[in-house]
Amino acid sequence: MKKTPDNHQETYLSDWLSGKITDEELLQFVTESDFNAYRKLRFSLQSIDLGPPDLDRNFNAIQDKIALKTQQQSKVRRLYVYTSLAAALLVLFGLYHLLAFSNTVQTSYGKQQTLVLTDGSEVVLNANSSVSYPTFFSYNRNLKLCGQAYFKVAKGSTFTVETAQGKVQVLGTQFDVLVQKDFLEVHCFEGKVSVTTSTATKVLTHGESLRFFNQTAETWQDLTHTKSSWIDGETSFKNAPMQAVIAQFESQYHYKVGFPKSLANVRFTGSFTNDNWQVALQSICLPLQLKFEQTNSETIHISE
Repeated sequence: MKKTPDNHQETYLSDWLSGKITDEELLQFVTESDFNAYRKLRFSLQSIDLGPPDLDRNFNAIQDKIALKTQQQSKVRRLYVYTSLAAALLVLFGLYHLLAFSNTVQTSYGKQQTLVLTDGSEVVLNANSSVSYPTFFSYNRNLKLCGQAYFKVAKGSTFTVETAQGKVQVLGTQFDVLVQKDFLEVHCFEGKVSVTTSTATKVLTHGESLRFFNQTAETWQDLTHTKSSWIDGETSFKNAPMQAVIAQFESQYHYKVGFPKSLANVRFTGSFTNDNWQVALQSICLPLQLKFEQTNSETIHISE
């Protein structure tokens, strides 16, 4: 039996592999079969090239792996952000379509149109007028008006009519709004109406009317009417400036009316029919001793 050195029971093999002891010395401690196995092991180890480590190359390789992983994580984050933004835009687009002024009704010259909104409110559009409102009007009772309209508002949250000249707000009432360039006229037939312009706010009650013209507010009261006369084919005015009267005539009959600038602020009280332009012009001109003539198929001229 081979004897094992007292102080090399665990290190004789490593000493032999490192050349500290010879083959003969190793054979004193192991069997011949073990020695042959160790020789094969040493041969295998000698075939492996364990040169000095390339620290720079190893460092660069580690940096490349870290950069690749960071890039992949960045792509995932960007994809998440883009997906979130796309989802948010879809939600915003949907809300805009439902709550913004995404529906518009336009009347032509000489025509009226009645529409019932989703909250039950009724709007009658006069000739050459338009109204824009949200699809889900019940949740956003806010609309925009150009021209003239009569409103019969269902009770509920605040109902707002926006115009280029001011804003009209109610909770539930009947009223008429006429808006033109530098001109706003509101008639309250029932309930209360709040009218706000850039210069003032006025609350109207049943029978009261308000006109903003030339930066001046005019009010009056008339309890004889329960709705707008133009709905029944007769456009009426009370001490209105001629430029507003003629503008309404143009909307009804699709004529361009020329007149002296001196007549723009002349006041007119009366009415004209909505179904015969010649009779309508006579109703406007005769009380003021004015003349009119049709100059072509689209133009009428008024003179003193």
